[in-house]
Amino acid sequence: MSFLKDNTCTVRHAVGPESARSALQWIKGLPDEAWKPVDPRRSKDRSRIKFTARFFHAASDAWATRVPPELLALGEEAMEEVRAVVPGAPWGDFQIDTLVLNRYPAGKGVHAHKDPEQWVPLVLGVTLYEDAFNSPVNKMEFAHGRDKWIVPTPHRSAYVFHGQAYTDATHARKPCSKKQRGHVYSLTFRSYAA
Repeated sequence: MSFLKDNTCTVRHAVGPESARSALQWIKGLPDEAWKPVDPRRSKDRSRIKFTARFFHAASDAWATRVPPELLALGEEAMEEVRAVVPGAPWGDFQIDTLVLNRYPAGKGVHAHKDPEQWVPLVLGVTLYEDAFNSPVNKMEFAHGRDKWIVPTPHRSAYVFHGQAYTDATHARKPCSKKQRGHVYSLTFRSYAA
């Protein structure tokens, strides 16, 4: 389990209250047709938007093929905070060019999976809650064989995973509590490998 613990980290309050408020306002202003199903066979599950430098997945031509500047600023703010706490991650190869934005209602999460190899083996995630005061803390779960490591993701926190936690382990977002108020939003920032 040591590499799971060594290659994952949460930084509380990695983004400021005003940055979080601005990002949430921007996200909540999106039209419903902007959201896509995580699983194309389940069209009712409209909970994901993906922005990348190489491919266009979103609903607005104004977004072009880039991470929207309003959300890129949030990722860069979190990256500065996390880089100071986790200096051993491959930050020299990491320049945000991809964002996956997920929204989770109460009781929903994402199953265990690995990310593809086309990205630098580092993920920076920011978690925002519509109602942080009345919602239990959501969590990420990393697993490798029988080893598991739970990483809490409170409101305005950033988590990072890299190295073997990226290449060898699976990660999942645990289903949100039924007591959750509003949505939990997960913004995962990545960088294409050169």
